[in-house]
Amino acid sequence: MTWVTWRRYRTRTVFLTLFMLILVLFMIMTLHGYRIAVGKCGTQAGMSFPETVCARAVHRAESHANYVSWGIGLLPFLVGLMLGTPLVASEIESRTNRLAWSQGVTRSRWLLSGWLTIAVPLVVTMSLFTLIVQWWASHVVTSSIYGTGLIQNTAFAISGVVPIALSICALSCGTFFGITSRRFLSPYLGTFIALVAIEEFIYVKVFPTLAPRMAVAATRYGTSTALPISLGPNPRYVGFGFRQSPGFQTTSGTPSTNWIVQHCAKTTNAGQTLPGNSSYMRCLRINHVQAMNFYQPGSHYWILQWREAGIYLVLTAALLGLSVWMVGRWRA
Repeated sequence: MTWVTWRRYRTRTVFLTLFMLILVLFMIMTLHGYRIAVGKCGTQAGMSFPETVCARAVHRAESHANYVSWGIGLLPFLVGLMLGTPLVASEIESRTNRLAWSQGVTRSRWLLSGWLTIAVPLVVTMSLFTLIVQWWASHVVTSSIYGTGLIQNTAFAISGVVPIALSICALSCGTFFGITSRRFLSPYLGTFIALVAIEEFIYVKVFPTLAPRMAVAATRYGTSTALPISLGPNPRYVGFGFRQSPGFQTTSGTPSTNWIVQHCAKTTNAGQTLPGNSSYMRCLRINHVQAMNFYQPGSHYWILQWREAGIYLVLTAALLGLSVWMVGRWRA
């Protein structure tokens, strides 16, 4: 089974390996570009037009780094589409699954053997690749020019252990849709839609709550009063909300926070500019409600990485278990 799986996937494996090598090459090139930009910004400080020279170098370096980040973020999708989806879908299309089952191989063993043949090398390869990405991101994304931390959106998604877990999840997701979508929807389209939905749901709904958030008084969306030192450099903004003012004593007749928020929106005719409306904010203060911006500090980077990776691994196990169960229910 292992040799057959390798022969089926050797072309796809070579393509993905070349794609990763190209990304590594571009990472080295962008790192060199950043060093040139830093040199120009430093050495041109006393010249007549330092801002123009420096700005061009910085813009060029940031553009190249963004392209590399997009390529790294695309890799788990390619794994799901090129390795996961055909694992079962191509066997069904060519009817080779019946040949394997007639040789005394159980369906569960047939599926798990093929999945593990891909999953084990994938984990090893992605682990090595992620080490290179971590090195690159630490020198480029967090540089003095780029001015952000690894906890920020783009850097967080491509560094740490999340890409490894997401790639395994994509493999199981592709396998699952290769089994379930063969009669109703293209398994490739189903895999792509599912991966986008999973990433978006975790990014919007799950990530902000994976670790305790820190609240800072806000004047409007994304704008806070001076950030406390405890947040550290470059904290990640994760949302806007409301709370009762600290120290305010509520009673049984005190309106809820949600009621006050809606009441102030109606009475001040705030419309779509709620947090930026001074009358609206004044109404909230009078009613002892604070508008808050929530942040994840940079010190939570590894906590968030391992917890998000854990979610992807749980999804991996669930999708693989469902795949084995569904294959076992097929008619021979």
